[in-house]
Amino acid sequence: MLKTLAAVAGAAALAGTGITLAAAPAHAAAHPAGSIFLHGTSRQAHFWSRSDCESHAKWEVGQVTKASATATLLPGTQDSDFQGPELRFNCYPVRGAQWTYLTAYTSKTGNPVASTDIYVDTSNRLSDLLNGVKTVDSENVWAYEHSVSKPASSTDVATCDKYLNYFVNLVKVNPHARTVAADTACEVDNGTISYYVDYAATTATAGLLSDKPLPTSEAPQPQPMLDALGYDYPLAQDAHQAHTHAWRVRH
Repeated sequence: MLKTLAAVAGAAALAGTGITLAAAPAHAAAHPAGSIFLHGTSRQAHFWSRSDCESHAKWEVGQVTKASATATLLPGTQDSDFQGPELRFNCYPVRGAQWTYLTAYTSKTGNPVASTDIYVDTSNRLSDLLNGVKTVDSENVWAYEHSVSKPASSTDVATCDKYLNYFVNLVKVNPHARTVAADTACEVDNGTISYYVDYAATTATAGLLSDKPLPTSEAPQPQPMLDALGYDYPLAQDAHQAHTHAWRVRH
C-alpha cells in the first residue's frame, strides 16, 4: 500500500516537468496471434427485447471495428447458393424467449478486444463437434426448417422462387423469428422442385405458417452458433461436414 502511494506521489511530482515515467511492461498474449474470440451468446448477453439486443450488438461490432489495428471481424461464408451469413451480426432468439448475439473476430495479437471476450478453442473444436461436446458458442434454440418439395412438373422455377422469397420476407419482418439460412433460388433435382428456409423463433409455438420446431433428433441441442450463423473460419468447412443436421448451413 505504501509503495503504491509513493508511486502516485512521484508521478504527481513529475507532472508538468516534461519527464514521463516508463510504461509498465505489457503482459504477454494469453493466446497465439490469429486466435478467434467472440462476444455475446446467452452466456454474456441476453435481452427480452429484440430492439435492445440489436442496439447492443451494433455497439459491440463498433468496438471491434474501432480496434481494427489488432482485431478483424470474422467474415461470413461466401456460398452463392444460400443466404443468411449477411445477417450474422443480427440478434437471434434462444430458448426462454430471449434474444442474444454473437460477434466473432480474430486477434492479431492474441489478446481479446475486451477482457471478458471468450476464446474459441479451434484446436479441439472439430473433435468436440464430432463427439457432441458443448462448445463456447453452443446455444439451445428453437430451430425451424420450412421446406417445400413438389414434382417439378407441378410448377415452374419462377413461381417457386416467388414462394421462397415470400417466406424469406415473412421471417425477416416477423418480430419473433430470424433467418439462419435459406436458398437463394428453388432447386430442381431428380424430378422435384424444392426450397428450404432455416430460421430460429422465440418459442415452440412461434413457427410461421404452422411450422413446428425440429425435433432434437434432427437438430441436436445445443447448436454451435458460429456455424449456424454462417461465420467463416479455418475449420468451418470440416466443422459443417462433421456436424450434419437438418438445421444446416451449406458451404
